[in-house]
Amino acid sequence: MPAFFDNARRDGDGRYRFRRGYSVDPHEDLHPEMGEQAVEVGADVPSTISELIAMQQANQSDEPLPSKPERLTAKVRRVLDLIDELETTAAEDQQIALSIVRQLECYHDDIVAKMQEDADAKHNQIVAWAVDADRLMQSRILLESVDLS
Repeated sequence: MPAFFDNARRDGDGRYRFRRGYSVDPHEDLHPEMGEQAVEVGADVPSTISELIAMQQANQSDEPLPSKPERLTAKVRRVLDLIDELETTAAEDQQIALSIVRQLECYHDDIVAKMQEDADAKHNQIVAWAVDADRLMQSRILLESVDLS
């Protein structure tokens, strides 16, 4: 390790900025308003890696992360169950997926057209729906390009 790191570490003041091997005040050359906002190192800030790891382990709870609530309606569950029961080929699965994506794409295109005619529609909403319609179109094109033969 270079000698200038040794000099800086011997200071032991915990500074993280160095110039020519010696620690520098981290607030040096800051605008006065920024210096007022600077956080002082307190007892809750670990000074070593082992203290940081111990702090992180102490803050971890044994509770499992909450899972996303299942938002499947009865209709969706029925359709998914039916798809699972059917013995379909990959080409048939592709046709089912294409049909659903086309339906979503048409729905988004219709909403965009209606919003464009509506004088009260917000521009950012129109853009959001148009972007989603474009994404669905790209998804459809990609799905159509999958060769299953």
